[in-house]
Amino acid sequence: MLLDDGGGARRAVEHLLARGHRRIACVADHSAIYTARERVAGYAAALSTAGIALPELIRTGSPDAAHGERAVCELLDLPPERRPTAIFSANNRNTIGALHALVGREQEIALVGFDDFELADLLGITVVRADAGLLGARAAALAFARLDGDERPPQLVTIATELVERGSGERIA
Repeated sequence: MLLDDGGGARRAVEHLLARGHRRIACVADHSAIYTARERVAGYAAALSTAGIALPELIRTGSPDAAHGERAVCELLDLPPERRPTAIFSANNRNTIGALHALVGREQEIALVGFDDFELADLLGITVVRADAGLLGARAAALAFARLDGDERPPQLVTIATELVERGSGERIA
């Protein structure tokens, strides 16, 4: 049971590209984690399709909000010609870290995060989200089928994601 991590990340970055951003940073968890790898791959695929070389703006190894904040601060301290105009944060902890880093900054930075989180709607944060209830229901159905004697080979079930536009990813470059 998987989320469409790569597809969701790709849609998030395409959303930023459609608003004119070309220097889009990516802040993600450790690359040893499957979801982080898939989300970074989706980010890279969107940039490649748009004809943009993979920038020096990828920061992996951010497992929590504090690491995410430090990564975003580092990105925002780059010289203006290398600084990102937008950030794709690959999980909710990194989105929260990015928000901490953006507080009080003069430059307007677009932000799209992967995973919805409490208060994201009130803060106006654009996110990629999945239906957690559907994910759980599908996983439970597969487990119960197995308990009831289903001997089919393991199935790969991918749950779709959706981009929820709330304003933070709509800042124009």
